[in-house]
Amino acid sequence: MSRRNITINDIASSLNVAPSTVSRALNNSSRISEKTRIRVQEKARELGYEINLIASSLSKEETGTIGLIIPGINRFFFSQAASGVESVVRDRGGRLIIAQSNETLEREKEITRMFQSYRVDGVIASLSVETDEVDHLACLQSRNIPVVLFDRVHFGLECTKVVVDNFEGAYRAATHLVKTGCKRPAFIGGPFSSKLFQQRADGFSEALRDHDIPLQPGFLLTTDLTTTDVHDAMRKWMSRSDPPDGIFTASASTGLLVIRIARDYQLGIPDDISIITFGNEPCHEYTHPSLSAIDMPGHDIGATAARHLLDEIRYGSSEHNLVIAPLQLRIRNSTLKKDGWEKP
Repeated sequence: MSRRNITINDIASSLNVAPSTVSRALNNSSRISEKTRIRVQEKARELGYEINLIASSLSKEETGTIGLIIPGINRFFFSQAASGVESVVRDRGGRLIIAQSNETLEREKEITRMFQSYRVDGVIASLSVETDEVDHLACLQSRNIPVVLFDRVHFGLECTKVVVDNFEGAYRAATHLVKTGCKRPAFIGGPFSSKLFQQRADGFSEALRDHDIPLQPGFLLTTDLTTTDVHDAMRKWMSRSDPPDGIFTASASTGLLVIRIARDYQLGIPDDISIITFGNEPCHEYTHPSLSAIDMPGHDIGATAARHLLDEIRYGSSEHNLVIAPLQLRIRNSTLKKDGWEKP
């Protein structure tokens, strides 16, 4: 039987259910149980059935399309989050459009206008570092297009938000540096216009206070995290008579760059300087030395955001949740000193 000839009746016959059940399951009707919906949609894919999305959207005033806005697909966390979103949207019979803001507010606004013209059913977004107001997302909501935010969120927008505890993750990272013997830890993060960087800086500072470690002047830097910014920060720190003996970077890519620059200064890692980062990437395990990190479950965060959005679309729920995803501390060689792991 060719793909072109597959019908709802074919699917119904193969599963021994009514054609109306198949139709409802393919259209994500709330009258069908989750178990039946998944069973029908899996059989439809197996047989090569393709739902007529144009006809479906005309009958339901929906397109079956979700829009995803991320700062950049080239970053491991966001690519994993996109994968998680896509897996849930696909499993529920929808389509996904992914767009990159490239860390600019103006591009983010352009994308929301584009999504509106495409008549997406909902939008999932992680905000750019420039985003300090969310009128463009509120505009979507005013047109009955629900929005879910993840990772980089804005608490001025009433919507479901899926985040990690940035304060707690940074607190754990700084505490680990202190317990491995660091007396002069330093922090480099992104601009405080992005609340998560503020939270990570606060967690770092609080950990030092709780362990009676003074925060040295100039050892908490906020930058745009460009290569030039990181080089400038390291040059300032290494020119001091009391340079840092530990560095916590608020982004995964910055940690890799700091390791490279530390080698340029002929510093031994971790004996001269320990390095830990917020965000874990596969390459962290294979750098020399391997890089300690706070691990964020990108795929799970994306999948959770997608489930909340699709449930809001399906059931029309106005309940907005704050979902806190778990974090893990991955200890690797960049903080494993020769004289032991952590000092009591």
